[in-house]
Amino acid sequence: MSGSTERPLTVERTLELAVPLARVWRALTDPEELARWFPDQVEQAKLEPGVTGRFTWERHGSFAFRLEAVEPERRLVWRWARDAGTPLEDGVTTTIEWRLEARADGGTTLRLCESGFVRPEDQEGNSKGWDSELAELVELLGTG
Repeated sequence: MSGSTERPLTVERTLELAVPLARVWRALTDPEELARWFPDQVEQAKLEPGVTGRFTWERHGSFAFRLEAVEPERRLVWRWARDAGTPLEDGVTTTIEWRLEARADGGTTLRLCESGFVRPEDQEGNSKGWDSELAELVELLGTG
């Protein structure tokens, strides 16, 4: 019996940013900064594992999330609901992991991996969504 040859459904992106790591971290973790490029609004009390919150888009609705890991200026992980208005415990979720690495030239390498997709069409939709959202992040950071 052979193992599965199916590839897990993930979205992965790597950005080479010409800004310091601390600036990129702030854009990912400060609710006001995050709302400038990702959702329209972020509800989040603190930046620590276990904290829950909501990302809200006027066009898409409100999505529950929970911070799973916070390693300042190195790694951030959150799990969020696949469907708007659904509590994390009641529906499908995916996990987003951000990894940051300082470069010798003062810039930052940013890696994103979203995993846990159940359906290929959800992965495809989020893949396109991340292209758009990350372009907004790049614009916010002024790197092109």
